[in-house]
Amino acid sequence: MDIDWETVKDAEVRYIRGLLRKRNLDGITRIGIDEVSYEKGHKYLTLVTDLDGRRVIYATHGNDGRAIGRFLTWLGPKRCRRIKVVVTDMHDPYLKVLRQRLPKAALVFDHFHVSKVVHDALDEIRRRLQRELPPAGRRIIKGQRYVLLRARENLSRRQEVSLQEILNANTDLTKGYVLKEAFREVFKATNLRAGRKRLKAWEEQVRESGVPELLKVLDTIERRRSGIENFFQYRVANGMAEGFNNVVGTIKKQAYGFHDRDYLRLKILRTCGKIE
Repeated sequence: MDIDWETVKDAEVRYIRGLLRKRNLDGITRIGIDEVSYEKGHKYLTLVTDLDGRRVIYATHGNDGRAIGRFLTWLGPKRCRRIKVVVTDMHDPYLKVLRQRLPKAALVFDHFHVSKVVHDALDEIRRRLQRELPPAGRRIIKGQRYVLLRARENLSRRQEVSLQEILNANTDLTKGYVLKEAFREVFKATNLRAGRKRLKAWEEQVRESGVPELLKVLDTIERRRSGIENFFQYRVANGMAEGFNNVVGTIKKQAYGFHDRDYLRLKILRTCGKIE
């Protein structure tokens, strides 16, 4: 149509902002907070989702406490008082601001991020054994990172054979894998009492294993126990935010990268915010 690209962009920006002004944000009581990388060099966006409305309601640059502070200021004191549950990862800058400004909201640590702590410990065991084992032992575990971290029911037949070789070696890696799978069962508890019981039993198994990398996980759990146990009570997770992260990746690919950061933010709100 022989229209300049800047003209098209300006029209869309004004259109999106007009739609955003018409949103109703008064009924939001449960939110999810997650970060997404939008550019190389550790550049992040913080996305806030309405868990019940299944939409992104806010996007801002950065992944620190100031990003959360901007969101809460934008939301306003009256709407902040309505927030009952916040699902987030264990990112300290987020937590500090949330505890200060939403003291009555329950902080729930997303169980996928909690499980990642165990996965990281399992990978540390694998790397340690690669340094310590003789060549024959190293051959068994070399290149098997994803076999160890992937859910067992999702393994191919070939991967299952590789996994069985690792388990038959009966090293700390065997103990770590068994405890990693057992940790998944902890989060299948349907109430707070059952969840606490399962978590305590898992911690006892870790102590009995004596695996140093997993013993460090117990320190993390102790520091974050309240947010972990809140999952058993509220049964909410941030899986939706992970899905939105994939959408953000698609938006970036379609544009071959955005030079205007605010335009990227608005495009995300238009695509993921259910505003039209």
